[in-house]
Order: sequence, then C-alpha cells, then structure tokens
Amino acid sequence: MSGRPTPFARRAAVLGALALGLALAAAAVRSAPAPADAPGEEMLTAASGRCGVCHPRDRVAFEKSPHATEGLHCTSCHGGNDQTDKASTAHSGASWRGRLTKPEIPKLCGSCHSNPKLMQPYDLPVDQYALYQTSVHGQRLAKGDTRVAVCSDCHGPHEILAPNDPASSVYVTNIPRTCGRCHGDSALVKAEGIRDTYHAYLTSVHAKQLFDAGNLSAPTCVSCHGVHGATPPEGGDVNKVCGRCHTAERRYFLAGPHASGMSRGGLAECSSCHGDHAIQASVTGNLAADCVECHDKNSAEAKLGDRLLADYRGASEEIEQASKWVDRADAVPIETDDFRARVQEARTYLREAMTAAHSVRPDIMGSFTVRARSTGAEVTEEIQKELGNIRTNKLALIVFWFYVLVTVGILRRFRNARPQGR
Repeated sequence: MSGRPTPFARRAAVLGALALGLALAAAAVRSAPAPADAPGEEMLTAASGRCGVCHPRDRVAFEKSPHATEGLHCTSCHGGNDQTDKASTAHSGASWRGRLTKPEIPKLCGSCHSNPKLMQPYDLPVDQYALYQTSVHGQRLAKGDTRVAVCSDCHGPHEILAPNDPASSVYVTNIPRTCGRCHGDSALVKAEGIRDTYHAYLTSVHAKQLFDAGNLSAPTCVSCHGVHGATPPEGGDVNKVCGRCHTAERRYFLAGPHASGMSRGGLAECSSCHGDHAIQASVTGNLAADCVECHDKNSAEAKLGDRLLADYRGASEEIEQASKWVDRADAVPIETDDFRARVQEARTYLREAMTAAHSVRPDIMGSFTVRARSTGAEVTEEIQKELGNIRTNKLALIVFWFYVLVTVGILRRFRNARPQGR
C-alpha cells in the first residue's frame, strides 16, 4: 500500500484545521476591546438613560416620540436620576416628581409649550395651555374634577407623535376615537352627566365622509369644538361654526326669518333642525316635515313649508322627464351632448334651491326652482320637436318612394303594353 494519505484522511485534516481556525477567531473577538466609536447602550438609549431597565415599555414608547429626539429625557418630566438602575437612587433628589397627578400635567406641559423661545424654532403655538384653561376640561379640572381630559389623555403619556403622523392619537381619522375614549364611555358619561356623543357622531354624514369616503377635510370633534380650548358652541354661535364649511347655507339662513327668531328664542340655529352630532344628509321631504316640529300643522309657516316642497318636487320631476327624453333621443340617434349639459345645469339650479331653502323664502328659493324647471322643460320641448321633425321626414321619404315605385310600375306596364315590333 502506498504511503500517500487517502482522500478521506485529507478531508478530515482540512475540516479539523477549519474548526481550529474558527475557534481561535471566536476567542479573539471575545477578547478584543470594542472600537472607541461603537455606539454603546448608553448612546442608543440616551433619551431614557437607564430608566428603561425597569420601565422597558415606557422607554420604547418615549423613544419613538419627537420629544426623545429633541433633547428631552425621562427626568425632564419625572425628575430623579436616570444614570442608575437602583430604584432608591433613581427615585430621589430635589427634582424627583414621580408619577404626575392630573392637575400637574397641563402645567408641566405648558412650562415648555408656553415658552416662545423654546417653541419658536418649531413654529409651534404658545397659547395652548392658556386655551386649555378656558375649556370645559380645564375649568372642571380647576374645580377638582380629575376625570376630565388632560394633555396625556389625548396625546398619550410617552408615545406623543406629531398630529400629521397617521399613527398619532390626534391624527384626523383618530380624533373621534380619541375623544370617544371618554365621550363614548357609557360609565363615564353617566357619571359626568353628559351625552354619548361619540357613537352619535359615528352615525353621521360627517363620519361617513371621513371614514368611508376618505375625506380628510370632513369635520371631526375638534372642527366644531376647538382643540385645546374645547367647549360647546353657544346657541347664537352654532351658525358661525357650521358656516365655516357651509358658507352658502349660512348666508341664506341669515337672509331669512329664522336667524332673528332663533336668536330671540335662544335656540341653537342649525342643530335645531339638523341635530348636532348624528347629523344626517339632507332629505327633500324635510322641507315640510321639519316645520311642524316647531310650528302648528295648520299654521302659515307649515303651509309655507308645503309650498317650498311642492316647488322643489315640481322642478325635480321636470328635470327627470327631460332626462328620459334625452335617453330616447340617444337611441334614435340624435346628438345629445348639448341637451345633457343643460339637464346637468338644471340639476345644479336644483341643488342651489335646496341650499337656498335655508332662507325659508319662496322668492329666493323660487329663483332657482323656476330656472331648473324651465331649463328641463326647454330640453323636453326641443327634443320632442326634433323627434317630430324626424317622423315628418320619414313620412315624406315614405311618400316619395311610394310615388317613385308607382311611377316605375306604370312605366313598366306601359312598356309591356306596346305592340311588338313597333
């Protein structure tokens, strides 16, 4: 047998050398000092110091917030010593506040957010704490009611995110749910003697626009009540609040008798007819139905409502009739682009008529229903005329070809009747 090693022996020697090399490398890594510029745990958790050793969940939440990246630390709010993991040392010293009570939170947040020098670089307002003190929340807190909302109830205690961050509790689509944590809590609303406005809002046309249609401009709680200075609108101010979006409706409302009448009676204008939180889309039948909520069924006001509804329905029926004639013209076919545009114009007049109904004045609303109705009638008349002309032309063409065929027949018979050879 030869003295050369077998293939198996060679492979075993190679694997043994490789294993020895890996073992030596691992030992070298374990014994080697960390590079001087390698980020240690202290650098990665600088905002929370060593507080996260005992409070890991709070550390994770806090270090995701803008506060952690802008020089704030756990000790900025809670005080104490964040360089030790020994509780007795961490929770001590003149600065130690510990868990903040509700009355302490707005004042503490305001110590930074009311400071123009601190807020100016971020272009943030400095009046939020002052506004909070004017709100129902702030006023009740000042009287000792600790069940009301403070800063951390809306923004979170540690995971405070910018309002334009979709994960933020105060992002536009999250605001109703944030407010609903209190205003939809059955036990709390009962204890506080307030209404469950959160679940009412979820049934509204505003909520459908926000959540179903994805319209981020749709009203939320803060659109009507304010943000930090949240308060229910007073009776005489409801039309001003609604008018921020519904400008035309408010203009017509102020031109009618309801504006002064409701003011004298101390009624909340828009919400008296439309409701406040469970606001539904407008229904034409309400033009008359809503009147008898306040006025007697046989009163002049109720009859006025019936007249407004009749005018609206008459115009609507005329437009629908015109639309059907346009469809018939399409099937002929007749060029209908102009007719369809005019039907759409009539519908625009009709929509404006519904808005003008807030004036409760037949002369104002009628200026739109008359135009809508007359435009629809004109379209119907013109299409009927064109269709009539087509029928006339077809009849004339039939008569023409009848006489042509008769003449051809007579000529053929005359030719056949001639003697052969002539």
